[in-house]
Amino acid sequence: MFKARFTKIKELSERRRLPRLGKIRLGVKMVSMKTKKEYPKETQFFVVPPEVAKVYGEKPTSLDVMVPINDPEVVFPQAYKWFGGQRGLKCIGDGEAALRLNEETRAMQEIVCPCERLDGGECQKMANFMVILPKINMGGVYQIDIGSYNSIVDINSGLDYVQALVGRFAMVPLRLCRAPKETHFGGQKQIHYTLQLFLDADVDTLNALRENTSRVLLSTRNLALPPSEDADLGAIVVDDKEPEKEQVAVPPAPQEKAIQSAERTSGIAPEKRSPGLPIQKGPVVNPISSKPPVKSPEPEKDGMEPRITRQQMETIKGIAAKKGVSVNPNAFNGLTYNYASRLLKTMQEEEFDPTELTEEFGEEVGELLF
Repeated sequence: MFKARFTKIKELSERRRLPRLGKIRLGVKMVSMKTKKEYPKETQFFVVPPEVAKVYGEKPTSLDVMVPINDPEVVFPQAYKWFGGQRGLKCIGDGEAALRLNEETRAMQEIVCPCERLDGGECQKMANFMVILPKINMGGVYQIDIGSYNSIVDINSGLDYVQALVGRFAMVPLRLCRAPKETHFGGQKQIHYTLQLFLDADVDTLNALRENTSRVLLSTRNLALPPSEDADLGAIVVDDKEPEKEQVAVPPAPQEKAIQSAERTSGIAPEKRSPGLPIQKGPVVNPISSKPPVKSPEPEKDGMEPRITRQQMETIKGIAAKKGVSVNPNAFNGLTYNYASRLLKTMQEEEFDPTELTEEFGEEVGELLF
């Protein structure tokens, strides 16, 4: 019987990709009745799609999860991201270098990271956690978008701990929980509900999991996950968000994509992955050549959010001076980096007065600007 010689394409036909079944969110989008702006409101529970609610209820605080691939960069990618309004993702970086869309050539140009957009609040840290919900469907993954410093640290820690205990974290039954955590914001204590991973296993269970390690790693080596979905971000909750006093719920609006994140595939070299938009070759450049690169703030030793930087202080003073607003330098004490970034973004976007900013950002602004 005749058999065709060419029936597979090298490094394509052997690839297997799991579908994305949906998204699980950590909050809801609200709109301020005062400013008419959308902002994320954190919930104490997971905001889940209908098929998950049928099993776990409408407001679950704990989900049974499994991670499909033993590669943290695939199942939990993390980056600084800047979204250009309705035009989608325009820049993505790691704190040292970034790829930004060149509007003229439509190619991705490598630049220094971070830049002034991080201080201005336009760019933000973001992670996407890809998990299987074994009690719902083993046939695909759910994506959880995370903007919380503490959640990113805790999930990274959980994956590393399971790896150390079992020799892998892929296909290990885990529990993902919303855990209350005390944070300090503007000199005040707040409770946020961060994500933590738990492994519920005794010694016998650990031994059984270790025995299956080689088989699991072999069987999942050619699996790939769908690219991170940035079109419908929903509510991205951070640890130092000041709650709005006037609010009304609004449904999340899908955001048009301009750039799809590069497809991450286990076991396939980066140069063989899906190319997406062309990358413009050349030296790494600073997008604002007249300004020195912005240095990423170092986290506090106790795990708290980084403090406001001197550059942020000077920028706030400069904007305030141009608009005839006085600044109390002593009020900078206790402000966090992310709080200052959001404040700067608002000050740069529109005319403002200290009274309206106080309603949106809290009493700290009233003490700072007058």
